Amino acid sequence: MTVAEMLRGTEVVLLDFDGPVADLFPRGSGSRIGDRAREPLLRAGVELPEVVRATVQHLVVLEFAGVRAPQVVEDVERASVAGEVEAAGTAPVTPGVVEFLDACAETGRRVVVVSNNCGVAVQSFLEREGLVGRVEGVVGRPFGRPELMKPNPALIDGLLPELGVAAGRCLMVGDSASDIEFSRRVGMPSVGYAKSPERGAELAAAGADAIAHGMQRLGAAIRAVG
Repeated sequence: MTVAEMLRGTEVVLLDFDGPVADLFPRGSGSRIGDRAREPLLRAGVELPEVVRATVQHLVVLEFAGVRAPQVVEDVERASVAGEVEAAGTAPVTPGVVEFLDACAETGRRVVVVSNNCGVAVQSFLEREGLVGRVEGVVGRPFGRPELMKPNPALIDGLLPELGVAAGRCLMVGDSASDIEFSRRVGMPSVGYAKSPERGAELAAAGADAIAHGMQRLGAAIRAVG
């Protein structure tokens, strides 16, 4: 299926946040929030495997806490939320995403941001950039329930009936393998947003139906289809 074929049948775009909309942790700045997320685990004396000790990805730490240390998962969650909200205050906008959102609006396609980041961080970023009116809604990570993050389809339980649209009339746009797996489980096509050829190859291997090397290009494709 080509991008044009997918777009012709699309009424609603489910758009990932970190990557397609914003660069939430540019230039490795995620290490600070990773450290914050580990602190409750270390205080509780939880033994951390090497992958959790070394990662700069706080969501990896949060997922570990959900499985291995549920007694402190809410503390890890609070640290994660605080770090994401702080990062959203300075995160740069992804080039071309404003044009993409405008193209969706001009062609009658609704956009809902669906993110493994917390909803308050996403909302604050959209408000900061004046983009709130360009999206119909925000679905973020459920507090203290990391097991419900993408690729778990439960993240959007009730959303599609609320929007009055079938999964096959939606399109997932994301930059991670979990976005692609999520779209497969929900039953909708996916476009992988790739900032590099290497990421494009990873997303293709994960099963993305198409790859977009830039949000502006994807916006132009929407306008071309109409």
